[in-house]
Amino acid sequence: MNRFFVDTNVLLDWLIPTNAFHTDASEFVRACFMGRFEGFVSSHSLTDVFYISRKYFSVEDRRQFLLLIISNFSVITEDSDDFRVVLNSEGFFDLEDGLQMNCAEKEDIDFIVTEDVKGFRSSSVQAISIADALKKISEHDI
Repeated sequence: MNRFFVDTNVLLDWLIPTNAFHTDASEFVRACFMGRFEGFVSSHSLTDVFYISRKYFSVEDRRQFLLLIISNFSVITEDSDDFRVVLNSEGFFDLEDGLQMNCAEKEDIDFIVTEDVKGFRSSSVQAISIADALKKISEHDI
C-alpha cells in the first residue's frame, strides 16, 4: 500500500470548493478515508489549514474538518531537531516545504502529494501531483 505525505495545499483544495484542484483533492482524500492508501500530514499543516480556512468556514466547521483529518491521516509532529535540520540545510528555501520534506523523509514515505511539485525539487521523497497520486492509487487497486 502506498504511503502518501499530503501537502497543506491539497488539504485546502479539498476543503475549499472554489480551489482549482478541488475535485481531484476530494477524490484523493476520499480514497484515504476508504483506506486505499496510508496518508500522512504534518502537525503544522493542521494549524495552517485551521487559520487559512477561516475566511470560508466557522470555527466549529474548521474543528470538525481537523477532527476528520486526524481521524484518517497519521499526524507527524515536528520538534526543534526537525526545525534545526531544515534551517541548517542549504537545500531548503521554504520553511513549510522544508519541514514537510523532512517529515516525509524521516517517516520513509513513498510520495509527497502536492500541486507545487517544483517547490519540492530538492526532496529525497518524490513529489507528485494529486492527479498522479490518483493514478498510483488506481494502479494499486488492480
